[in-house]
Amino acid sequence: MAANAAIYLPTDKVDLTDVYKSARGNGGLFKRATSYTVDINGDVVTFNLMPQEQIPAHIQGFLGYIASLDDEAERKQDAGFIVRHTNSVLGMVTDREFEENHQLWASLFKIADYYDGYIFVHGSLLLPNGAVIVGPLRDAAER
Repeated sequence: MAANAAIYLPTDKVDLTDVYKSARGNGGLFKRATSYTVDINGDVVTFNLMPQEQIPAHIQGFLGYIASLDDEAERKQDAGFIVRHTNSVLGMVTDREFEENHQLWASLFKIADYYDGYIFVHGSLLLPNGAVIVGPLRDAAER
């Protein structure tokens, strides 16, 4: 199974050429890009931007997921606060696993850090510094 992740950003102005000079957007002179293709350590990775009109419903569903987690109420409240400030969502599409190309993992943090966002991966919500806010990775990190 290929690596799967999403990056939640508080901005609606996303241009991955600001983060990766080699990134190629599918937009044009008068059209905003809806996806970016990036070469990450020899693997082609696509980051798709969720259409703006889909974000509110997506966020509501994500808030429901967070509420269902077996984490402390305060952590879930913190996660909900962060999620509610989302203005853009990038979905990662690649054929490789994180274990096969560790730079895939690093790319999530690089993008999230640049835009002051956060990452959803392996059912967990992470800050750009790698700290797990909620989710199964938090339990694994504490073992």
